[in-house]
Amino acid sequence: MFSVPLYKFSVPNWEEEKKDILKALPKEKRVKEYEDDIYTDFFDNSRSRKLPSYADLVLDVLSPCMEEFIQIQSSPGWLGVDAMWYQTEYRGQKHMLHNHGNIGWSSVFYINFDPKIHTSTKFLSPFNSGSGIGNILQWYQPDVKEGDFIIFNSDIPHEALPNESDKKRTIISMNFQTQQLSPVKQYQLNNIL
Repeated sequence: MFSVPLYKFSVPNWEEEKKDILKALPKEKRVKEYEDDIYTDFFDNSRSRKLPSYADLVLDVLSPCMEEFIQIQSSPGWLGVDAMWYQTEYRGQKHMLHNHGNIGWSSVFYINFDPKIHTSTKFLSPFNSGSGIGNILQWYQPDVKEGDFIIFNSDIPHEALPNESDKKRTIISMNFQTQQLSPVKQYQLNNIL
């Protein structure tokens, strides 16, 4: 997208993995933060500086994808999970345009997602579309399905458009760093690879 890398992976045996992940997610908690009105455990986890109870399961399910990502990137053998959270939106709920800061990589793992009725994450180009007044901003929305996992630069602006269906839309998101920071908050991926 926009000459900026976006990596997409599909989890094998998704239907079985989905059942386990949904069982592991905590009870939905409605949060009204800024302009958003969504269900998330983001603030619980970021305040406690710990990864959620379902982190080991999610990382185990995603380990083949992460192995491939590390090989594609020719990254050093260390990749830390800095944060993980789930987010659910019901009809009319959205997550406003934001980015995750200049920390490395971020991701979206599509858990409850029907491509016929839900929209994928919408990314805004970090580059101006041309010269002159009235330039059009470029957007990109990847084609995804349930069980897909995308990784992108954490500083790319993105948003979840309003859910316009009666079916809930659920994702799990993570931030990754390639340099070791606080060992309390991070989970070294080569522990599971």
